[in-house]
Amino acid sequence: MAKGNEKGNGKQDFRQERLDRKIELAKRDDMEVISRRAAETNDFIRLLSANDYIINRLRNQLGRPSGVPVDQAVKFLERNEELRQEMNRLNAEMCKALGMSYRAPRGFENPLKESGQQGEGKKGTQGKAKAEAS
Repeated sequence: MAKGNEKGNGKQDFRQERLDRKIELAKRDDMEVISRRAAETNDFIRLLSANDYIINRLRNQLGRPSGVPVDQAVKFLERNEELRQEMNRLNAEMCKALGMSYRAPRGFENPLKESGQQGEGKKGTQGKAKAEAS
């Protein structure tokens, strides 16, 4: 029975060490924490991690004799930006279909937002309602 206990403690120690490592990584400035609600998010996280590594290598090797030619690297970086913008657009379209408002992440704009409504948002309309109620 003692052996079973040792295995159990070893597994708990491993889990605790892994949790401690995740907490330490989360404290770093160059890390982001992503909550997962949908099964597809795991795939996106893995793809983004690979993309982060590859883009970093691509930029570090840019202009070097053994690196990727500059014109090809620029095309890769442009495609990468197009994919980021497409994900932003997809999120906005899904929110619209669900009847939800879409607040684009920092560095992005809502691609479906009409140009005349840029100053208006939920906060603007709520502020008016509060002022009228007073």
